Amino acid sequence: LALESEIEYVRMGLSIRDRFGRVDKARMERVRAEILLRDTSAKLVKQWETYETRWRNLLASSTPVTFVDIPWPLSNLPSSVDDLCPEAIIQFFLNSLQLPGNTSTEPDRLRSALLRWHPDKMAAVLSRTVDVELDSVREGVNIVFRALHARLNLVR
Repeated sequence: LALESEIEYVRMGLSIRDRFGRVDKARMERVRAEILLRDTSAKLVKQWETYETRWRNLLASSTPVTFVDIPWPLSNLPSSVDDLCPEAIIQFFLNSLQLPGNTSTEPDRLRSALLRWHPDKMAAVLSRTVDVELDSVREGVNIVFRALHARLNLVR
């Protein structure tokens, strides 16, 4: 309860003071570190939940698909295939391993993602992709798949 009060206090821009009225720099740093940890964790949870929700919606829908409809595994959604960076794709999945309550290992998460992003498994999505964007979506799927495959080979 005391930590929660201190976090709220620091979030308001106020300083924590010791019993003599001096700024307690050590406690302030500990509280700031806790705030950063909580904020980072909340951001990762939101990113992962958004990613999973976008997958569920995509698979449940039967409407035509465009490049921006694909739940690309990136923190910032890409607008074109040029925005798909293999390192950022891998980092997205590695970040998800830090979520509270996560029990997946890196190889497990990568294998699961490989199954989802396998070009053969993506055939249903690709068949719904609008013609003018089919090549870019197919190329994007291949970029994600190759990035995941290369990383899995590194951690085996």
